[in-house]
Amino acid sequence: MSADFGVLERQRDEAVSKAQKALMAGDLESGRTYRAEAEKLTESMRELKSLSELGGGIAMRRPPLPGTTGVEEDIATNAAKAAYVARFGSLEGSIKGILTDLHGAEYEGLYWQQRAAFKTYLRRGDSGLDRSQFTLLKQIVLTPNFVKSAIQQGMDSVASIKSTMVEAIDTLGGFAVPVDFQSRVIERLKGETVVRGGASVDNTSRDTVEIPVSTGGTDQYSSAVRVTWVDEKPTAGTAATNLTFGMEQVPVHTVMAETGLSRNMIEDAAFDIEEFLTRKFAEAAAIDEDNKFILGSGVGCPQGILPGGANLLGLTERVSGDTDDITWNSLISLSYAVARQYRRNAKWIAERFTYEEIAKFQDGTSGNYLWNPYQTGGGANGAPAKLLGYEPLEQEIMPSVAANAYPMIFGDLAGYQIFDRIGMTVERYLDSTTARQNMVMFVMRRRLGGQVTEPWRFAVLKIASS
Repeated sequence: MSADFGVLERQRDEAVSKAQKALMAGDLESGRTYRAEAEKLTESMRELKSLSELGGGIAMRRPPLPGTTGVEEDIATNAAKAAYVARFGSLEGSIKGILTDLHGAEYEGLYWQQRAAFKTYLRRGDSGLDRSQFTLLKQIVLTPNFVKSAIQQGMDSVASIKSTMVEAIDTLGGFAVPVDFQSRVIERLKGETVVRGGASVDNTSRDTVEIPVSTGGTDQYSSAVRVTWVDEKPTAGTAATNLTFGMEQVPVHTVMAETGLSRNMIEDAAFDIEEFLTRKFAEAAAIDEDNKFILGSGVGCPQGILPGGANLLGLTERVSGDTDDITWNSLISLSYAVARQYRRNAKWIAERFTYEEIAKFQDGTSGNYLWNPYQTGGGANGAPAKLLGYEPLEQEIMPSVAANAYPMIFGDLAGYQIFDRIGMTVERYLDSTTARQNMVMFVMRRRLGGQVTEPWRFAVLKIASS
């Protein structure tokens, strides 16, 4: 109701402005028409306010935009934040100033108009949109949360943030979904997947992202720079160092998901179509993207940690030492294959049957199980028991235990980089086939890329061959 009141208020103000311009131009008839429209909108606002008061005195204010609370944070350590603060006075002021520069003073109203237009499109398709709604769904309206994230990622000007809005939506087809709808889909993925929750995740407006990588590092040193001790009279070049960098390229790919809804459900006003699509798209995308983050070939999709189920990235590997089988000692070796600083947040990744086999390992003397995953602090519903001190994650796409297979990954998932490109779109299809089935099809398109950018954070287990 609050959003509807705001829309009426803006329409009333526009009608008043048009009436004034018409009268100043000597167009009395148009001026009267616009004045009558303004009076009608004002009466609608009074009635809406009266209904609100009957319903318990609900304040006639728009609900806050997503991300408008708790925006004041430490800004001293980031040059981009400092630049915005120098211009706007505070982080909160920066966010408001940027949104005003991008969308005008009525950016809040624009956001709610886009939300309403998106709901209309989902229910009625293109034919249900007027020209202003159609135009609105062909652009990206940013929220305070997105702008705050952009500042934190170092976007150093309003122009750089604006560049993320000039997405070629037409290259994907369909209409841009509200930014917070996209973020809610992405947020749901974190709870469904293995990789995304621990990976390095950033937004981008590009088709390929280049990341500078310092070369010459070891398990101790992060780069080629070394310290040299010299005599009182060192020879020339004794203390020379060589700081070198390479570039890691992460391509961004297009991914699609689709779901069908019955026309009866869509026509039911009580059915929350936006929430349903959020849940279903997240469900489909979660399973598929996680599979790609593990085994993806990198051709037209993200490159996985184990492309095609093999150690094609040359990650540190340990061999089981037992023909066609896994051993307890190989797990110990694998846990020490990653340097200490990366083991702090390391996790195991394997399918459930691999963990079942590990759970059956017994002490040859007493018969006690070496790892009992059922003895958790919170009972059966508690956190899973750690394996050699590290959390085990189950991912069913992982290879099974077999000769020459790589059934286990050990490492810090922060070494895997994911880039989500802003600009998710949804297309609505109703054709002769779907109409006969009383269905409407919705196709979501979004873009993302992913690959290992810090291979030293990972190690893999290889099963010995016979």
